[in-house]
Amino acid sequence: MALTDDQRAQVRLYLGYSDASRGGPGALEGALSGLSAAAEPIVAGLLTALASIDAKLTGSWDRQKVLRAEEVTLAGEGELRALRGEGSRLVRRLAATLGVPVASDPFRTHTGDASGVARRGA
Repeated sequence: MALTDDQRAQVRLYLGYSDASRGGPGALEGALSGLSAAAEPIVAGLLTALASIDAKLTGSWDRQKVLRAEEVTLAGEGELRALRGEGSRLVRRLAATLGVPVASDPFRTHTGDASGVARRGA
């Protein structure tokens, strides 16, 4: 059972690689092509878990409510932090399984403070 084209696209997405890199030379494409039969279900399971976390993050936006007005603190910040942390952990595990670096982690905010606190004037 080789990875499907959809699964390969998901791997690129979660590891931060461009879809334009598909089929070309490169460490990721080589890793995807050379993936062992034993590692394929591991990668497939990681992709399923990552998609689940992605869906939970998207679904959590509706539950975000302001708790304080001076320093805006969103309800559910712990949930968001936990989901992002678990997503990042699984992205690193996927990269380690394939033996490639993470180009860009989609679960990191890249803005410094991911606490859910929005300061006035920031």
